[in-house]
Amino acid sequence: MKQKPSKPFFLLLISGILLTTITVLACGGGDWDEDEGSMFTPQIINQPKYTPFFRTLETPFYDGYDDAGASVFKVTNTKEWISFLGNPTSEEAINYWLYDASLKQVDSMIIDLKGKPSNLSLASKKYTLKPVAASAKAISFLYYLGFAKRNEDFVNPETNSWDDKPVKVSKESIVKQVAGGLNFYTKAKEPFLKERYAFQLERLYFFNKDYDKAISFFNDNVSGFSANSSMQWRALGYKAASLYKQKKYVESNYIYSIIYDGYEPLKKSAYLSFHPLQETEWGQCLALTKSTHEKEVLWQLSGLYKDDIIAMREILKLNPASDLVDLLLVRAVNSEENLVTEETDDEKKDQRHTTDKNLLDFLNDMSEQTASLNPVIWHLSAAYVNYINSDFTAGDKQMARAEKYKNTNALNKSEYHLISALGKIRRMKSINESAEKELVPDLEVLFSKETSDIPNFRSSNAREWIRKSIAGLYNKKGEVEKTELIYPGTNQYQFNDLGNLKKMIAYYEKTTLSDFEKLLFNYALLNKADYTELLAIRYAQEDRLDESLAAFKSGSEQPDELPGNPFTIHIKDCHDCDHEASQKVKYTKKAFIEKLIEMKKAAIAKPEEASQNYFLIANGFYNMTYFGNARMFYDNRVDNSIYTYDHKTVPEENSGMALKYYLMALQASTNIEFRAKCTFMAAKCEQNDFFMTVKKDYNGDFKSGIYFISLKKDFSGTTYYSEIIKECGYFRTYLGK
Repeated sequence: MKQKPSKPFFLLLISGILLTTITVLACGGGDWDEDEGSMFTPQIINQPKYTPFFRTLETPFYDGYDDAGASVFKVTNTKEWISFLGNPTSEEAINYWLYDASLKQVDSMIIDLKGKPSNLSLASKKYTLKPVAASAKAISFLYYLGFAKRNEDFVNPETNSWDDKPVKVSKESIVKQVAGGLNFYTKAKEPFLKERYAFQLERLYFFNKDYDKAISFFNDNVSGFSANSSMQWRALGYKAASLYKQKKYVESNYIYSIIYDGYEPLKKSAYLSFHPLQETEWGQCLALTKSTHEKEVLWQLSGLYKDDIIAMREILKLNPASDLVDLLLVRAVNSEENLVTEETDDEKKDQRHTTDKNLLDFLNDMSEQTASLNPVIWHLSAAYVNYINSDFTAGDKQMARAEKYKNTNALNKSEYHLISALGKIRRMKSINESAEKELVPDLEVLFSKETSDIPNFRSSNAREWIRKSIAGLYNKKGEVEKTELIYPGTNQYQFNDLGNLKKMIAYYEKTTLSDFEKLLFNYALLNKADYTELLAIRYAQEDRLDESLAAFKSGSEQPDELPGNPFTIHIKDCHDCDHEASQKVKYTKKAFIEKLIEMKKAAIAKPEEASQNYFLIANGFYNMTYFGNARMFYDNRVDNSIYTYDHKTVPEENSGMALKYYLMALQASTNIEFRAKCTFMAAKCEQNDFFMTVKKDYNGDFKSGIYFISLKKDFSGTTYYSEIIKECGYFRTYLGK
């Protein structure tokens, strides 16, 4: 996929004196979101200056569209003024006058320096410019500052916060401002001040839409700028912008390429302002260049926008050892890897990515050559794309070439082992001990902590793809435990079955392990304790509380406490209320089970208190479901689904155990108010079961059951019945109220 120019948008360029912006129409921007799904690390080119231009989706730049040049300009501007004014002027003081002081305070400081009464604020007094050794320089600084701040009305007009419309300025006023600027420029004797006035005039001409004058003024006064100074580069940007406004794209493109290559703070801006050209105009643009290097830069910019393969070929014709192709190379590879994931299943063969043949031929051709300054990136890129294309013979050939370079640095080594593993896995139709042995050397590198700590290496994406791919192969063989070990959750919901959980725990207790299994266990995402905890949870959900407690005790004690009292219940569920309520006793999962066991024993030992104990037990079972205040009870690393339900047959969505104990409490009581309460809670369990099993075509919010009928028939005279009507909308609807 090639990068397409986005719709025109406005480019930020920074003012020479204030951190304000101008709008320059620009094309460009990226077409993908950082490194999502990508395993090929573009940083292997080892050229940090190109990091913003790595391939992305959502933003124009890999490191985000933050005008980093703004902070650079501010720092540079402050340092330059300190140098001009001399010590003991502080950075803090200069920043105040440049960026915070009002125009009125600037004028007041001039008056104060001239020894006349002034109206300085406390901040202006604090940052007084009187200590400046040469007061004439301080005054000239303030005069320039006053002129520059007044320019902001023309180049960066304030907007009304309600309608966001700029305050209009008259044509006459900007012409008058230009005239004043020319006067300052002519009289300025210090080269430092002269080039700053020139920059301000360049801005004014541009914003007055006098583009011819902006171009001629720069050309006539270019010698007044210090070579490679910030003022020179930024003024040059306004000349390019003026040419752009006149649709003279050939010349503006050439200038933007010069800025892109020569001045780092404006690199992003120049790229965005670059305008893709038709073939004839492109030839004219190339004809303006004064060196081979300038041609290379133009082709690189063209490749960032259009055909990167053509651009790379042209650059290498000009200079076979050029490092300007490296950026285009990794962008092209990142484009090709979009569909590399999830391709190990036979059923997906027809969906596999068709590799760009032009890119593949180009990479294979370049990998044969040795002229590149960085041959390893060509060999690794060629191997990667060949493996994506399922040409394993060609890929292996490229990997053999890359091997001698793999240890040049940690990133190259990791990328080498990633591509090696990818080539091995993609060719596997099944997995066996021989295949496992082949993978061990690569996976030992890729799963190690040292590799995880390598800056920029896309280890998380690589590991995700490797785990998922290998797990898929084992899953096809029916090796459930090994599948789960490699990529937990491959067989979703399989651990509702206690037998599967016990097999998984037993697998962790296996003593005879191959080197491959040792590696998998060493870098497993979950551990035995995680499955033991889930076993304890599943036992509890089946009312096998003694076994649940034993499982909790055999694993690692989890210190996390349940956020609410799991024995509290209401007519209308209110989890937040329960979580915010004061709790005399805090329950962990294990303590919760211990309390349930204690209540069950009390119900048997004291029949006269059985109804209350059964009711509390029922509350506990209700609250440990999705609907209760203790969802955290079934929260675990193996199956984390506490905030969603999927209409699946899973224990946490089943209120059957709570219903059982509510009915036991009902049968054990003779108190009509309490029996009404038990019956309503049974109705809630009944409704929850309906919510979990309702068909999509059911017309209605709920379905009344036998316990709503019982409430109306047997308990309509109770106080609790009246409370139900007040709080339960479903019941009111059922009654027709």
